[in-house]
Amino acid sequence: MKNVAMRHGMNISENKTCYLGSTNEGISILVHGKEYFLKYTDFPWFEYCTPLEMREVTADKWGVYWNNLDIDLSIESIENPEKFPFSIPVENWLKVRNKRAAVTLGQIRTAKKAFASRLNGLKGGRPRKKKKELVSV
Repeated sequence: MKNVAMRHGMNISENKTCYLGSTNEGISILVHGKEYFLKYTDFPWFEYCTPLEMREVTADKWGVYWNNLDIDLSIESIENPEKFPFSIPVENWLKVRNKRAAVTLGQIRTAKKAFASRLNGLKGGRPRKKKKELVSV
């Protein structure tokens, strides 16, 4: 997987950080001019991400960050993944990710939603919740 950046004709510089691509086994990133291959077995979160999401990567001298995915990796954990077991299970990460997606999608305004809202308004709006009656025993 070495020299992926050169095969794509990218100019490598000391300060360059970017997503290079993915395969069936993992993803390639360039951090400060050095290439890394992150295997899905070591970093399973990336298996559930699209290439477009992985392109938004930043780095400093301590780590690599995908803010939109809520993934932060230290340089040391990338170089020695066997020393750093998963701190967040993939299932928990997916739940948080799905919840964020639902919030974002719920805020999107479309013509179809507006039309349905108007129809509902003509019918009298959203029905009121009925108060639960207390049952005495």
